[in-house]
Amino acid sequence: MRQSYLAALAAVLIVAPAFAQTSAPAPAAAPAVVKTPAGGTIKAVQPGLFEVAGPRVNDVVGAGIQKITATPGKGLRSIAVQSPWGESYFGWPKNVKPVPFTIVTGKPPGSATISAPGFTKDNAADYKAAIEAVVPFAVARTNDNKKWMQGSGQ
Repeated sequence: MRQSYLAALAAVLIVAPAFAQTSAPAPAAAPAVVKTPAGGTIKAVQPGLFEVAGPRVNDVVGAGIQKITATPGKGLRSIAVQSPWGESYFGWPKNVKPVPFTIVTGKPPGSATISAPGFTKDNAADYKAAIEAVVPFAVARTNDNKKWMQGSGQ
């Protein structure tokens, strides 16, 4: 009888860890989603990114830009802008720290998603400066392309 108790105790000690509950990892912070004036939404993938880029993302949507991809280290093709009126490429403005980010619009129409893989609260100022410099230039280039493609050229 004593052996059966020892065998049962040994079995419990071996099997018990398999049934033990482990704590679940903390859920990831949900992306910020905000309504635009046009009725769409802006989704910032990294927490805090909307506060840095939100107002300029509205400019991107309003200009009809489909995608802006900013990639450091590609020279004069570091920033790519896609729109229905063609693509534009340009380098980083002087005195602006190159930081990677992407703004994609149109899914659903009037909406946008911004992603910046290296974004943290510590480098938020670098991202704000980059977005503040890149977006107006991208909008101006897109407007020029639109005028050119529609035949006004002026």
